[in-house]
Amino acid sequence: MRVARNCLVGLLAVVAATGCSSGLSLQEAGAQLAADGKAVMAWDDWVDESINITNTAASDVPCGDGKVKRVFTAVGQLPTLNPDPDNKLDGATRDIGYSFAERGYERDVSGPSQADVLPTRTIVWVKEAAGLRFSFTVSLPSDTRIAAQINGETRCE
Repeated sequence: MRVARNCLVGLLAVVAATGCSSGLSLQEAGAQLAADGKAVMAWDDWVDESINITNTAASDVPCGDGKVKRVFTAVGQLPTLNPDPDNKLDGATRDIGYSFAERGYERDVSGPSQADVLPTRTIVWVKEAAGLRFSFTVSLPSDTRIAAQINGETRCE
């Protein structure tokens, strides 16, 4: 009986220690980053032939002091017929932002405001608990297109 109790106490200690780990492993965080980035890029309003995922967060990228992170990058374009450049960028940042918010990200408002900035805006979304960060930059390459570049990264570990 005493041995069984000691084994149970030892097992509970292992479970408790595991439950207090620092969160997702780098591989898990990279997989979450890729899934979230691909979900944003799968959004219906993108101009299909313009979508290009250039880094899928599948491999380690050095980030100093012997640490590594995972990175997701993609570009795409959205169609627009709105004649007002400010409204074009407002709509794009709002719509792309909704996609990140639906996946549990919160907007990082610690930097300077991007409201009414032309011709390019950069907005940052973070998922603190998972250690994930996305920034997206929208610009106006033509009167009928909005270009978007999405960059995501995990914490350096």
